[in-house]
Amino acid sequence: MGGARVPAVRPEVDAEAVAKPFLKWAGGKWSLAPEIAELLPYDLESRTYREPFVGGGALFFWLKKSRAPKKIVLTDTLGDLVNTYEVVRDDVEALLGKLERLRDAHSKEHFYEVRERFNARKAGSAVERAAWLVYLNKTCFNGLFRTNSKGIFNVPFGRFAKPNIADHVRLRAASRALAGVEIAQQKFDHLAKKAKKGNVIYLDPPYVPLSKTANFAAYDGAFGPEDQRRLADLFRELDARGCLLALSNSDTEEVRKLYKGFDIQPIRAARNISASGSTRAPVTELLVRNVKRYPRG
Repeated sequence: MGGARVPAVRPEVDAEAVAKPFLKWAGGKWSLAPEIAELLPYDLESRTYREPFVGGGALFFWLKKSRAPKKIVLTDTLGDLVNTYEVVRDDVEALLGKLERLRDAHSKEHFYEVRERFNARKAGSAVERAAWLVYLNKTCFNGLFRTNSKGIFNVPFGRFAKPNIADHVRLRAASRALAGVEIAQQKFDHLAKKAKKGNVIYLDPPYVPLSKTANFAAYDGAFGPEDQRRLADLFRELDARGCLLALSNSDTEEVRKLYKGFDIQPIRAARNISASGSTRAPVTELLVRNVKRYPRG
């Protein structure tokens, strides 16, 4: 029979879906988020929360559903990542439209065409660049976001059978979670000027490598030993200011020396990025906290 097409009713799960990371990111903390969240100050909900290495945002998304802080500030050095969060927050429907078109055109050849456009830094609108980043993340080898020393995204084509490029439910849920959240492109040392006494700050920097071949500490430029020392110095400065701090890093002697005198707690974590499944065995990483500053409940 003829007649007007009745619009599909969006499933209830769409409106009620729990927000989760919409990007796969090296060092993602989704599996560890419940444990880390429990180790943050008990009155987090009444405080300003800052996360200066947002990456895939796993802990942020977990906190939004379980212990949402009064105010949230997310920052990262990677401009295209920050832009993507802003677009998801402010214009998710336009983003989904772009992603649907990228999904429909997906092929190996199309992947490399998009990668080339993405690497032309001035190409594309904010929504287009966000769509390109999400598309490349969903379709590149192992979902691995990596740039070379010149900031060029160089990961090859992945062989996913059915990559979920336009994930309506997850992106809309992320958009709702990001509503009202302050997002900015900043280096971590901006905290020296912005952080206030009583702010809760979670730092998840590129990790000190476990070996010379395990260095995954470079997107938007290297994060080397000097950066690790600068971060540790800032940690001590923020501690003296009265900020409530937690920091994740690898379980190495270097990290233990850098944060000597603070509470250092080992946590078992699964590697979520690896070229080989055989190397995704659980490893121990560290959570460093200035628990002496934490309020007592």
